[in-house]
Amino acid sequence: MDFETHLGTSRINKDLPIPYYYQIAQDLREMIEDIGVDPDSEQREIALPSEIELSTAYQVTRGTVRHALELLEREGLIYREKGRGTFLSRRRVQLDLRRLCSTTEDMKARGWKTSTQVLSVTSLLPSIHMQQQLRIADGDMVWEVNRLRLADGEPLSLQWAYLPCRRTPKLDQLDLTGSLYYALKDQYNIELRTANQVIRARVVSEEEADLLQSIVGDPVFVLHRTSFDQNGQPVEYLNSLWRADRYDLEVQLTNV
Repeated sequence: MDFETHLGTSRINKDLPIPYYYQIAQDLREMIEDIGVDPDSEQREIALPSEIELSTAYQVTRGTVRHALELLEREGLIYREKGRGTFLSRRRVQLDLRRLCSTTEDMKARGWKTSTQVLSVTSLLPSIHMQQQLRIADGDMVWEVNRLRLADGEPLSLQWAYLPCRRTPKLDQLDLTGSLYYALKDQYNIELRTANQVIRARVVSEEEADLLQSIVGDPVFVLHRTSFDQNGQPVEYLNSLWRADRYDLEVQLTNV
């Protein structure tokens, strides 16, 4: 179904106490969900009808339509370019919370060309919380591996991985532009098998926004994860930011 077909049957209920712009936004959300843009597709732009066409279809003012489009733009569903029009953003990618897998492998499985910028690798004393998560003794050092993860050249995630120096000697001398999971397995015989994860949401800072090519104040998902090896020992404490305009978090629930 395309926009023109859907708009031919679109109406708002003026008897409801719900603002017209909100009804329009909800109707457009459903259209966007039906049409969508595959993130692997070569087709990068699908245009929405003009404000005049939308105002005619919904029988409202252009100001009401503009208000609805502003709402969808803030949600990351569309983007507007002056002089060109309004376009669908690429479909948001679902991040499966049930699976513990390498970010590199996840991106490759989607058909993306992956790349990693290693921003820094340093050794430091962990915070008390981090020390408890990794179950390391007082005075033991950890590596902080700060990396920016990109797909098809677009920054998607900013990550800080913390690993005990005792278990991963000379980690700073390894090539960490690929999968950290594979590096741990190949160099230290460490396989990450399970993890505990906490997810929060916040807005991106100025420094983070610059790296993620976002706007200061944009929402991001914050994942705090402790990963355990094949022997049940904690090996990695990971803090990662994911662009909320590009990812949805997915989990399967059962009533068992």
